[in-house]
Amino acid sequence: MAVSLTGIVMQYPGTRALDTVSAEFRFNEVHGLIGENGAGKTTLVSILGGSRQPTSGTITVDGTPVTLASPGDALRKGIAHVSQEGSLVPSLSGAQNILLGDEPRRGLGIINKGELTRRARALMARWFPDVSIDLDAPVETLPMADQKVIEIVRALRGDIRLVILDEPTATLPAREKESLWAIIKSLPKQGVGIVLISHFLSEVKALSDRITVLRDGRHITTIPAAEASEAQLVDFMLQRSGASARAEAAHASAALGATVLTVEGWRAGSLSVDRFSIRAGEIVGLIGLTGAGHFGFARSIYTGSGVTAGRLALGGEDIATVDARAMQKKGVAFIPDQRMENSLIGDWDVRENLAMVHPSFAAHGGTGVLSPAKEGREADRIMALLNVKAFSHAQFIKDLSGGNKQKVSIGKWLYGAGAHYRLMIFVEPTEGVDIGAKREIHDHLRRLAAEGTAIIVTSSDLIEIADVADRVVPFVNGRPGADIARPDFSEARFIAAMAGAAQ
Repeated sequence: MAVSLTGIVMQYPGTRALDTVSAEFRFNEVHGLIGENGAGKTTLVSILGGSRQPTSGTITVDGTPVTLASPGDALRKGIAHVSQEGSLVPSLSGAQNILLGDEPRRGLGIINKGELTRRARALMARWFPDVSIDLDAPVETLPMADQKVIEIVRALRGDIRLVILDEPTATLPAREKESLWAIIKSLPKQGVGIVLISHFLSEVKALSDRITVLRDGRHITTIPAAEASEAQLVDFMLQRSGASARAEAAHASAALGATVLTVEGWRAGSLSVDRFSIRAGEIVGLIGLTGAGHFGFARSIYTGSGVTAGRLALGGEDIATVDARAMQKKGVAFIPDQRMENSLIGDWDVRENLAMVHPSFAAHGGTGVLSPAKEGREADRIMALLNVKAFSHAQFIKDLSGGNKQKVSIGKWLYGAGAHYRLMIFVEPTEGVDIGAKREIHDHLRRLAAEGTAIIVTSSDLIEIADVADRVVPFVNGRPGADIARPDFSEARFIAAMAGAAQ
């Protein structure tokens, strides 16, 4: 039993997002779906989940042709989609989120809270009897892995036979990923197939029974996971050869400019940084275990949040008030993690999101009246610069792939800015993007540094840090350790430094 897509075409003006793609998703397997940024993964699962309708092609469920005209249509056919960004209501409890939109009610439409809790717990016990989650707690207080489980249980509350999981572990710490892996593996044994999209190839191989590869909107291959190595999958995705597919040019050393940022005596909660500085053209990576303070430090030097003491200078000028508005005016950009919550607006188009930081760029003189033509030209320039794949700048952000969303999150700081930004701070710059988009984003970081911008990157991906950074600052218990110079980079060195081991 399966859902089959045959000859699926998705045509936008000037762009064919899917070109006669065929695939079969069975109800007794985990089926990995991979491809680089813009390969068509998002479009394909949007069609499978009913949120988009193909230009042509057929969809069958157990051999019977169906039309999936909406997500509700797909649900009635047994297909549920758990999106990458998540859709929980943070202030509601786990039980309330599981039954959201299907709450049991008493007379006069009053929600029966006791029955709601009973049904939510019954659903949890049915699907994941070995998982213990406090369903009475607001979901915003729960670990990210528990939140993802709640989303999956909500998706399974009907007669569901196929669940699409889009980057389910992208924002999870390693220890939480393992528990979610076990949950994903358990579903096919209960008659629910999984379509798994993940940029972690090791994860796709470990969880999948079969893997389908898309490239440039076309179906390249479907292969048993046990027969494919990660190197082969990269070759299929990028159409490159063997070992050279993974080879990258050596990190070019360049002459660094003057000091851009100096921080001294910085105190924010448990964070304590005696001195930190970065020079023009330098990329500094911040690493640490969960709660070590590296993410908090990166945010605090832009927002000033929680800061109780310290001096911050930009280009030798002391900044009296450190907050987002003041730092932006002084030439500091901040590209946060969790882009759909912290950076982008899904129901706005690409142009509107790009113009968010510098909305007055396209104004006619001092009139305040915007020029749509000027906005469009600048949006097109940024899209070309960052290789944002969309049918035009009028496409909604929510309809882009993860990699393209992240490029827009970066691009909005470059839109209309000229050479304004002398320091850019990136938090998890390639969170939830595929290998191709990751390489492109890394190239853009290097290009910005080569143009003289100072770059701070804090990431939980140590390979990413090793790829882009000139030096690394490890954080332990809220304090920075000794710098690690690029010639000394290694995973073992990073891990030892993060654990506070002597160097």
